[in-house]
Amino acid sequence: MPVRTPTGEPAVLKISWQDDDTAHEHLALAAWAGSRAVGLLAADGPRRVLLLERLDADRDLRSLPVDDAIRVLVDLLVGLAEHPAPAGIDTQEDLAARWIEQLPRRWRDVSPPYPEAMLNRVVHIARELGPGSGHRLIHTDLHYENVLASQPESAATRGEWLAIDPKPVAGDPEFGVLPLLWNRLEELDPADPAADLRHRMRLAAEVGGLDLDLVRDWSIARLVETVIWDSEIGAGDGDHHPGWIVEALTGGS
Repeated sequence: MPVRTPTGEPAVLKISWQDDDTAHEHLALAAWAGSRAVGLLAADGPRRVLLLERLDADRDLRSLPVDDAIRVLVDLLVGLAEHPAPAGIDTQEDLAARWIEQLPRRWRDVSPPYPEAMLNRVVHIARELGPGSGHRLIHTDLHYENVLASQPESAATRGEWLAIDPKPVAGDPEFGVLPLLWNRLEELDPADPAADLRHRMRLAAEVGGLDLDLVRDWSIARLVETVIWDSEIGAGDGDHHPGWIVEALTGGS
């Protein structure tokens, strides 16, 4: 909701659902302190009430061609990850441990069924990569609509684009690449959408100086968890078609 501060400055009042996804948004925004992200003016974390600077809500990264938008997203992702995660943020290591424990049990009820190899791969990824993940502050929901244009008076010093709506995790930036892959799917090359999706993944890794194998593995792990979640809430394959994307990222193997 657009509001003004007591001194008349334009701002936004954000009130979110009280769930796990919103629990640590204020901690991440406070840590970034307006660097590459929307500025946090005040917060009541337990009640999920935030007072934010007002950005240009009419301009997000859907206004740019996909490749150009990916370059902006990855620059933001890596820049935000320069900050260490504050205390209290969930970690990739803990998340991976929960996946190892919970996903095999939850997998039994997935409908429609998927190959067991998908689950086995995720458990292997979690075991191999979880303990070695870092403790940088990662925006895990950095998609094209979660980046808004900054106001002209601050663009020169803070950049044209700023991230909003973080779902933060302490870990490695490769974990945060998935949203730029599985959004704007309607713009993939119809002649070979799988190859075009892999192009996005390679471009993201190249622009950000990221480890391509880590990008692929963490993206697949997050996708398979989404397969399970979609099944549990009755969404089938969901808007993002995670089963198809898993196959595309692995080259059909």
